[in-house]
Amino acid sequence: MRHFVNDVITVEEAQSLASEVKYLDFNDTRLKGILDIVSGFFPVSCEDPSYVRVEHKAIGHPWHTDQGNTGHMAWCRYSAEVLLTEPLVDFTGGGFYFRDTPDDPMFPYLNLITWDGAKENVHCAATHKGNRRVLIMFFGGA
Repeated sequence: MRHFVNDVITVEEAQSLASEVKYLDFNDTRLKGILDIVSGFFPVSCEDPSYVRVEHKAIGHPWHTDQGNTGHMAWCRYSAEVLLTEPLVDFTGGGFYFRDTPDDPMFPYLNLITWDGAKENVHCAATHKGNRRVLIMFFGGA
């Protein structure tokens, strides 16, 4: 299952979050609205080993599930992301894809994508040039 929600944060909130590439605490007040939305879709847990971070990874990510292709995150039941920097302004490339729509890159700037660990949610992030920063969240849950 996947959900898309537009305009979950403002430009100012995105800039604040994108200011540092690092792990965040789920209690960070900037995350409250996003967490409320994700919690409305899925029974997520923010308890360890769940985590949230701002990522900048120019090489992207190959096709994978968030449980890990080798099972290193078997605890992960739900995931979410919000793109914090603007495509074609801050970076080029870097589309986010689900395997069942490989010709449809997504650039969820200020928008939320959240999904469960189902097999149909295999996804990847393409390589990019520039400053692509994304808020990524991985949750345990029921």
